[in-house]
Order: sequence, then structure tokens, then C-alpha cells
Amino acid sequence: MAIDMKDNGNLGCAYYIAADETLFLLEDVAMSGIDLVETLVLHVNPTTVLISARASETLATYLAKGAQGVDGNQNFRYEVGREKLLGLDLEMPGRHNILYTSVVDGGVDEMDEFGTQENSRQARLMRLGTSINLDSRLTIGCAGAVLGDIQRRKTAHYLPNDPDALVAFRIRSVEMFALFDSMFVNADTLVSLQILQSEYHPNSHQRGPSGSTSGAKESLSVFGLFQHLARTPQGKLKLRQIFLRPSTDIDLINARQKTISFLLRPGNTEVLMQLSNELKKIKNMKSVTALLEKGVDIPGQKISIASNVWASIQRFAAYSLQLRDSLRTLPGAENITTIRKVTDVIQPQPLCQVGELISQTIDFEQSMERGRTAVKHGVDPNLDELKRSYDGMEHFLTNVIARLRNELPEWARNYVQNCIFFPQLGFLTVVSVNPETGKGNYDGEGLNDVWERMFAADGCVYYKNRQMKEMDEHFGDAYCMIIDREIEIIHELAVKVLAHQEAIITASDVLGELDSIFALAIGCGQYNWAAPKMTTQNIIHIEGGRHPLQELVVPSFIANDCYIAGGHGEHDEETASESSANIERTLTEHPSALVLTGPNHSGKSVYLKQAALIVYLAHIGCFVPAQRARIGITDRILTRIATRESVAKNESAFSIDLRQVAFAMNFATRRSLVLIDEFGKGTNSLDGAGLVTAVLDHFTSLGPERPKVLAATHFHEIFESQFLVESPELAFGHMDVRIDFDAPTTEDQVTYLFQLAPGRSISSFGSRCAAMNGIDQAVVERAESIMLMLVQNEDLEVVCSRLSDAETQRLAEAEAVARNFLELDIQGPSDDRRRPEGGTVYRGYLERIMSPDSSKET
Repeated sequence: MAIDMKDNGNLGCAYYIAADETLFLLEDVAMSGIDLVETLVLHVNPTTVLISARASETLATYLAKGAQGVDGNQNFRYEVGREKLLGLDLEMPGRHNILYTSVVDGGVDEMDEFGTQENSRQARLMRLGTSINLDSRLTIGCAGAVLGDIQRRKTAHYLPNDPDALVAFRIRSVEMFALFDSMFVNADTLVSLQILQSEYHPNSHQRGPSGSTSGAKESLSVFGLFQHLARTPQGKLKLRQIFLRPSTDIDLINARQKTISFLLRPGNTEVLMQLSNELKKIKNMKSVTALLEKGVDIPGQKISIASNVWASIQRFAAYSLQLRDSLRTLPGAENITTIRKVTDVIQPQPLCQVGELISQTIDFEQSMERGRTAVKHGVDPNLDELKRSYDGMEHFLTNVIARLRNELPEWARNYVQNCIFFPQLGFLTVVSVNPETGKGNYDGEGLNDVWERMFAADGCVYYKNRQMKEMDEHFGDAYCMIIDREIEIIHELAVKVLAHQEAIITASDVLGELDSIFALAIGCGQYNWAAPKMTTQNIIHIEGGRHPLQELVVPSFIANDCYIAGGHGEHDEETASESSANIERTLTEHPSALVLTGPNHSGKSVYLKQAALIVYLAHIGCFVPAQRARIGITDRILTRIATRESVAKNESAFSIDLRQVAFAMNFATRRSLVLIDEFGKGTNSLDGAGLVTAVLDHFTSLGPERPKVLAATHFHEIFESQFLVESPELAFGHMDVRIDFDAPTTEDQVTYLFQLAPGRSISSFGSRCAAMNGIDQAVVERAESIMLMLVQNEDLEVVCSRLSDAETQRLAEAEAVARNFLELDIQGPSDDRRRPEGGTVYRGYLERIMSPDSSKET
């Protein structure tokens, strides 16, 4: 088993089971932690764990405790892992009769010893991308580490050319798995549905050096609707984690929905906003205690004493206890799991002790005056004595300089200005400087004493004499002694506070979780969303569904219903609680696949996305933009909507579309939701129509294991030719429009109603859409005439070569001129015609031929 976890929490994992001869790959997980690593280790129970040489100490320490062996000298590079996966001889499902090749590979490989011809490297990469997600870079790197370790084991246990080595550690297949109790969602789905979408500064010089400091902000996305409603740093992180990891645990989903419903009660609305505002005062204690462990109390120059580590912990202890008391006063809060968890986890005793320790030890007023952490009076008697001595230093030095002047010669008394104390240097006598010589005006003449010059500054010379040395020995370096003693006391305080570190961090985390639920509740109330009913039935029933982003940017939004049901599978314990008769009736009344047609801009893509987003939001425990919804547990949302092109990818747009569809076909289960929007548009129309027909037929023919499919297409020929026909498993729908070609303006000829209607559309009205978007009217009319001829099954080559009346007349005139020219008997020029004026003869021929009456004369 190989695990790789970055500092930002991104996690990748791969493990190999020798008995199954299968390599399992985890979809990369964002914002994970040691708890997920623990879950993976418990699930896999590995004999050896491979980690990167750059793995964090926390990960290495944890794995070293629980695994039988940990190896930290592995290569986890993505490129290495991808090349090793390409080199595997995998058993791909189905029969492949097509030989792929690419110009970038310089042809296909030669036949091997068994007479089979392997595809090119690019083709293998394309085929590999249909079974695993190549965008999971951390996991691909982990797979390379596992394959490298397997190869080393082979080399160590078997001699070269040993036939047993071909069987040992063999890998027949590679499979991907998702985290336990969470929905599988890849990057394509997140981008296509605009669940998360970062927006970077257009100027690359204004961005940070790394991803964590890039300065990116959340763009228009579903997560962006709630992000600003979370008040604490840990709440924002927890909210993002909830969106990245939708749950399939129906109990957890219902608990979150119950909490949101409780918070949105009319009597609790004001309390919710008040508690949410109080959460602004809560900081993330993980980072604060981490600074405390390092001995840092002021993290940076921009952090004031009022916001240093001690002030943050003190305020956290006070505000967290205040929030706990406020939550306990809510009527009915004891019945809400999330709120009860907060009140149980926040322990008053350790937090009170921490707050009192800091209040009794740290003097915040004195700290602000001195610019460093200061200890209160009365904490340590020795420290108080040192401070009294130091604070009375000014009066003491006044007496010292007075006695010193009495011992000096009378002429020198005016030159000795003062006595001063410098930390580290001790007591010094200050003498004015002679501007001509640069020396002091007096350096101990007439005294039985040595005045040692220390330094000169600001027109003064500083001396160390016998009396100053005696004071150094008697008083010592009072300031440094104060600093040293305060450091000791603060260190002792840090040790005492860190003894309660677990209680502090646990309280901080649970308040972050509460903050994330508050954000969901406030957002659901603002956007007028409703609570969905979760069920173990494999259905999606949505009444009055809306797109959460689209409805915010249009004057009015037309809601639509959605009723689909996936295959029933085997009636196991998941559906034992449901009535079998109800299940059968539901699955037979509603199709598993809905194919949409209709004009461009009619709302097909929005319909597909809104249904998927409602399912997605339901699985994070949130309310949904619908009047009512009944959502069955869905394990995966797979999409073919957006084509994410990049010059870094050696793939065409159509190749990317194919890989997305192949990935959905290989990974879809009966509880999956598959979205296919205008698949096949990147190639020949006949090939595209055939592909989309075959894909839809594949999904609907899976019987009890068929997934839920929502598709949109403009290939009307697949319906007209009866390639796809309505059945109990497959239904047709279209987005309704109102057509009035007699309308005076182009914009009024096609009116979009954005309403889902049964049956299929008769046309996509592409020419009308072109006219509405500014395409020249002549181009639109030409396009409509060609489309009309195609509908009438006319031969375009013959029709387009047919001449108009004007063209026919011009052709006849040209033919007459040519015939007249051929009938002329043109004699060679005589000698007299060779003169320059002889050219008029040929001109006369041409004028006679080109004259309008030449044909008549002929």
C-alpha cells in the first residue's frame, strides 16, 4: 500500500491485493487528514506501507505505529507512475478490433512474440484513461511506487528468466475506488456543474508563488454561495471539505438536514444570525497551538500584542464557553445531534483553567506598552523585585551622577553629563565630546581610577569606570534578568496550556463544524430552498427544481420537474425497509434515461445541471432549490458536459469527450447519475449520431443494473430513423418553445418557454438562433434553404449546380461568342499588315464577334 499526503491535505493512495491480482487506486481526496489515513489503513490492513521520502513527520509517525513495515524511500513522481501503468498488460473488458495510432508516436509497435500487435503509446494512454482517472496525480504516483516495490520483490525472490516470476505478483486489472460513505465526484464533474471554481488574478505577477498563496478567490459557484457565510477559518475549511466530500451515509445526511431545519425555525432565525456573528471572534486553534509549540507568541510584525497567541487563546476560551451556553438555551437543542455534539465536546473545566492561567499571568496592557509579552505583577516575587529595581533606576542614577560629580575636579564637572544603563553593556558614564580632537572632554584625570572608553555616539563619549563596574557587579544586567525570568514563566505557562491542547483543538474543530452548518442554514434560508427527503430507493423525484446559480442571474426562472429511476438491482438490506410493491411501481412508472431535445438556448444543459446539483446538494446534507424532492442515495455523478482542453494534453477535444464517456460507461453503477450533453458533436454527424445512440442503448440495456441517465442531443435523425424508441426504460422530452415565423422581428419568431414537455422536438431551430445572435440575414437564408433541401432528400450537388435565369442567359451569350470565334477563317497577316496599323484587322474580328448581332449574322 502506498500513501502520499501533501501539506495542504491532498491525499492519494494505491494498494495491491495479490490474491485478486488487482491494483486499486483511490480518487485523489482534497483536504484530508490523519483520520482518513487511519480509515484507509483499517480498510486495507496492509503488510507494508510505502510513503514518500518527503512525507510529513506526522504521517510517518502514525504509520510507523500501526503498520508492520514502513518504507520511505520510494519514487512518487506522477510521470513515473503513469509510465509504469502504461507498461502493464491489463485485461481490458470487451474485444478491441480497432488499431489506434498517432503521428506523435511514429507508428505502432511491432508484433510481439505471441503475434499480437500492440497499439501506440498514445493509444494505450487513451485506453488507460477510460478505466482510471489520470487526473488523480497523487494516486498515479502512489501506483508507480507500488509497481516499483513489486518489481523489486520479483527481482529479490526469483532468478532471471524464472517462469514462476511471470505468475508471481501479476496484475490483471486496475480499479478505482472512492472513499467510504462518500460520493465519487471527479474534477470534470466539479468543473461542469460549477460546484467549485477558483478565479485567479489575470496578471500572473500578482499571484502568489504557490497554490496556497495564489490569491485565488472563489468565482461564481455553488460553494461560493455559502463560503462567505462561514465566519471562522476552520469553518470555511470544513465547509469546503463538505462540498468536496458528499456523503452517502443517510444518517449523517438526515442529521445535517435536521439541524438546518431546527436553525431555520421562525423563533431561531435571529438567534442563528447572532450566533453566526459571534463566531467571527473564534480563531483556528490548530495554527495557534502550533505556534505555541514552537515558542512563538507574536507570529509576525503585522500581528499586534492584542492579537498574539495568548490573546487568541484567552478570547477563544471565553467566546467558546459563551457560545456553548447560548446553544444550550435554545429550546429543543438537546434533540439536535450537531448542537448536542458541540455542547458535549466543549469542556468548560479545561477551557476555564486555560483562560484563568492566561489572565493571571499575562499583563496585556504592559505588553502593548513594551511591545513584547509581559508577566503580571504578583506572579513571581523575584521578578517583581527585579522590576522594582529597574523601574527605580532613573532616580537611582540621578543620585549616582550627583555623587560622581562631587568626586571630580571642579573644571570637569560640567563635562560629565549623566549616568546611563544599557542592557548587555551595563552602567556607563556619559561625557561630552571635544569637537576638535573627537575625544571626551574628561577621561578621569586627577582620579585614582581608569576610565575605559566604550564608544562614542551623538556628540557623547561613554566610559566604564570603577564605580560603574561596582554597580554592574551589584545590580547585574537587570533588564536581561527580567527578560530571562519572564521567558521562563511564559514557557511554564505554555506547558500548562499545551496540557489542554487536545481539548482546545477539539473545541475549535467542533465550532468549525458548527460554523459550516450555520453557513448552510443561512444560505438555505436566503435562497428559499427546501429540505429533500432521502431514501434508499434508486430514484430521483424533483418537483419545481431550479438551478441554484442560474436563478440568481436571470429576472425570472422557470422551474421544472424530474422523475427518473435506476435499476432495482438485488433487493438487499438497503431496500429491505422499503415496500417491494412500492419499489416496483416506482421503477416501472419512471424511466431510467431521459433524452432531451430542443432548440439552442432553450435550457437543456441547465436542466441537466440543475438535476445533478440538486442530487449533489442533497448528499452534503443541504437543502435544495426545489419545491419538493425525493432523492435516492447516489454513489457517483459522472458527466460528459464540459471539454477541458489544454495545450499540455496531447488530445483533441473529441478525444477528451470520448474518454469522459468511456470513463462513465466503465464506472457507472445502478446508483450512479450520468449526464451526457451533446456528445458526438466533435466529429462527423453520422459517426456522432451513431455513437450517442450506442451509448444510450448501452445504459438502457443493462437491465436491473442500469444507471440513471440524463442526456441532451441535437441528432434528430436517431429518432426519425427509429434508432432510439421510447420504452419503459427510455423517455423523450424537449424544452418547449413558441414559434411565430410571421413575427416582424427575428427575436420574436422563436420564444423560449424553458418548460420541459414530453416527447421530442421537431427541430433545433439553429438558423433562428443564428439570426438572434447577429449572423447576417443572407447567411441565415442560405442555411435555411440548404436545410430545406436536406429535409426533402434532394441531391445537394445537383441542386447547388442548377443555374438561375440570368446565369443561363450569360452562359448562352458566352457560348455564341465562342462558336462565332471558331467559325472565323482568319488569314495570316500579309506583309503590308505587318505594319503597326495592321493590328486594326484583328480588332475588327473581335468587335464583330462580340457584337450583339453576331449570332444573328452567323
